[in-house]
Amino acid sequence: MALNFSLGSFYGIDSALDFLIALVAFLIAYQSSRVYKLINEKNYKFFSWAFLSIGIAFLSKIIANLTIVHEVIFERANFIISITRELQEMQLINFFGFTFYKIFLLVGFLILFLITTRTNKKEDIVLYSYFAVITVLFSIYFNFIFHITLIVILTALTIFFYKNYKRTNSQNSYKVYLAFLFILISHAIDLFYGLHVFVYLLGEIFVFIGFLILLVNHTKIKNGKEKNQVRGNQRPPRSSKER
Repeated sequence: MALNFSLGSFYGIDSALDFLIALVAFLIAYQSSRVYKLINEKNYKFFSWAFLSIGIAFLSKIIANLTIVHEVIFERANFIISITRELQEMQLINFFGFTFYKIFLLVGFLILFLITTRTNKKEDIVLYSYFAVITVLFSIYFNFIFHITLIVILTALTIFFYKNYKRTNSQNSYKVYLAFLFILISHAIDLFYGLHVFVYLLGEIFVFIGFLILLVNHTKIKNGKEKNQVRGNQRPPRSSKER
């Protein structure tokens, strides 16, 4: 038996981009964890969880893409039973890979949505989680439902970060808004995946650019927090007279 694995829909370029996106997401998760340990702000802990989930999602997608195209050569006599069994195993890897991709990606962006909307009520969290589960189940048969749900979440996030940029008028807030705008556009492009494979590749490029902008901005914020922490630790204690 010989297996020829593919690496995605476009000569492996899409899987290479997915790997880079996963790497960027893990770096952001690690940096958020570092900042949380420095200033003990819970939002950064949740950011870490969100981007960790997104990173796992893209790794799952890479595993699923390994089985998009395969050729099985059998040298056994009972080839009908053998090919049925082998193809079922390959399809299971593909099915579960993309299912985990959808679950972890929805979880990641849903956490970001809950953070930005400051949703603390358990009832609301359960409700949003319920709709996420329904989205994953229906997307097994209708994949566009998954993209539409993500577009709705990303639109809300993009609008929030745009308003935050207008309010603060800072470069950091502008970069966050721009990053989520790119990610939103990428999933809007994915709705037209069936038109041409280049459309799919364009969407991959847009989401990679979005995550790259987030990483650069997040690194700058992390370094600033660390410098402030070091300066705070280096300040001499104030005397009783100064108080």
